[in-house]
Amino acid sequence: MTGSIQYSERTGDDLPYQEYYIFYRDKSFTKIRISDSNERSAVGFFEIQSNADGVAYLLNYSEESDLVDNCSNDKKEYLYLDDQAITLISSWQACDGPGLFYEQISIK
Repeated sequence: MTGSIQYSERTGDDLPYQEYYIFYRDKSFTKIRISDSNERSAVGFFEIQSNADGVAYLLNYSEESDLVDNCSNDKKEYLYLDDQAITLISSWQACDGPGLFYEQISIK
């Protein structure tokens, strides 16, 4: 996570919360946030979009939630894949939200 202040990057256990997305083959997803041993989640469906800028995941949440990180205050969230196709980057930073970067991990 990065902020608008220089050297404000936080990672791992330094973050105020831990969160992750699980993407399923049926195009559904779950976003989970854990803060102070409290786990919350939100669900929905996603689309993969490609254009000249690269690949983006458009997440459409099933209901309103404060877990939706965006600039428009609706039930949609955009995550962009970086140039190496390794890290998902939240679009929230475009409107003064924090820079959120998600690394892919395997779950069993």
